[in-house]
Amino acid sequence: MSDPHAPHADASGLEQELLEDQALSAAERYAAFLAAVADSGRFWVAESGEYLLTLFDGDGQELLPAWPSAATARAALAQARAQSPNLAGYAPAARELSAWRERAAAAMDEAGVGVGAFPDLAMQCAVVAPAQLLEHLDALIAESDADAATDADETDGDAGDDSAGAPAALDLAQAQRALAQKFAKPKGD
Repeated sequence: MSDPHAPHADASGLEQELLEDQALSAAERYAAFLAAVADSGRFWVAESGEYLLTLFDGDGQELLPAWPSAATARAALAQARAQSPNLAGYAPAARELSAWRERAAAAMDEAGVGVGAFPDLAMQCAVVAPAQLLEHLDALIAESDADAATDADETDGDAGDDSAGAPAALDLAQAQRALAQKFAKPKGD
């Protein structure tokens, strides 16, 4: 799963990591989704012309499936097309987080449409309300910004001492579990 604090210089490495994340639980994929979207400022949906793909979960709630990368969306859509050929016209389409926040999130909340975050190849996903998704992303972005400011403050004071500004070792597995527990309340997975 992606480290939300590490810069991603190698986009193909991040794509591969996200593709591997599709085997994780819905809660863990949600944490990976949050980290990737907070880092990049965008996510992907499935679009065909002027239509967006929406799905219905087992409870009948309408969902907008959203992926953290074009590659993960492509992989899930390819698998879904094998079972439902009417999805042939759908392809990944990027959505900028800031524009989605301003134009679509509130309308989706009003209409009762949830976000199906990071559907796997079987289209199983964590389901969150758009407002809740934005809260989680805002919290993660604020935490990341605070960590960056703290790191900058620590390194500004002691340019000659290599150990003074060194960040503590990050336990990625622990961070993944913490994000999954903090943010995800998946249905059925």
